[in-house]
Amino acid sequence: MSGWSAQDAREFREGVGELRQRHGLPALASELAEDSIIRRLSGEYREGWRLALEVRAKVLQLGANPNLNIEYERAGSIALFNLLFLGEWGEALKELAAAIAQAQKNANRHYTVALRVHEAWLHLHAMDFKGVLAVCDSILPQPRDPARRTALGLPLVLPGPLRSALICSGSASVALGDYARAHQDLSTAASDMDRQTVLLDWYWRMPLAAGLTELWLAKGDRVRARLEAERFLDLSLATAGRTWHGLAWETSARVALADQDLARARDCIAKAVSTIEGFEVPLATWRVHATAAHIEAQSGHSESVRAHQEISRATILRLANSLPEDEPLRGIFLSAAPVARVLHRDS
Repeated sequence: MSGWSAQDAREFREGVGELRQRHGLPALASELAEDSIIRRLSGEYREGWRLALEVRAKVLQLGANPNLNIEYERAGSIALFNLLFLGEWGEALKELAAAIAQAQKNANRHYTVALRVHEAWLHLHAMDFKGVLAVCDSILPQPRDPARRTALGLPLVLPGPLRSALICSGSASVALGDYARAHQDLSTAASDMDRQTVLLDWYWRMPLAAGLTELWLAKGDRVRARLEAERFLDLSLATAGRTWHGLAWETSARVALADQDLARARDCIAKAVSTIEGFEVPLATWRVHATAAHIEAQSGHSESVRAHQEISRATILRLANSLPEDEPLRGIFLSAAPVARVLHRDS
């Protein structure tokens, strides 16, 4: 509720470790699920994914019906999040299809909505912006105002998934040039958060700030873009997630370029490169190195341009190759303008 705390995470792990080692108690599915969430939020996606799979295996070993087990459901959601940020998009799509089909069969509407939100975020990162809106429109009740939704008796969407979906749809609308919808959705999410804090709002304020930065950049409002980029950076650096650190520094670099401040752009992108080095954060890696190549090109550093460009290209191809050849999302991602610029820069 109150934000990321490295001390809380450490104390949780120490407590679980003591239960297992000193008292010989077996790991509970709930403990593993909590640890998986902590790993996810701290950017340890590979370990978070492994723990989520362990939760599901433990539930099945105990003979529980997975359709009636909240830990099995939580583990599925956690696994999907980690797969998205690991760039294992093909595996994520398979997990999504199976989980959505089962949730719909069980008439589990809240879990279905949560899964569709995961689906929307995958499409956003794969730059299928029309696909994002199609998913979000299928789960977001109209109108956006919570009081009006309640008065009209519209189906309830829990606050967390609702805000996440609004941020996702708003970000996609920026990319599609629908700035009115983008502003409406992002502002609604922001006002909902300001009115009442719910679980993990602190986390979703990072992509919210990112979306608002892109909106003001697209509209040419450099002052607001700079303010939101600063907010994005402050929010991300208060967490342990290297993906968000890298994306926030990269965003600040592009805002500095818009301000024609090449010195600050170079400083920001150097920090972006440094903060992601050695970490498995492909969603940040390809963008950071693509922007680094662009900035180095402006400075005439051809060798650095090639080095950054190659890292970005390799990461893009890794993401694309996680998808089957006949998966439409693969072609959409590879043909998206920012991706195509990296892949065909030499030509």
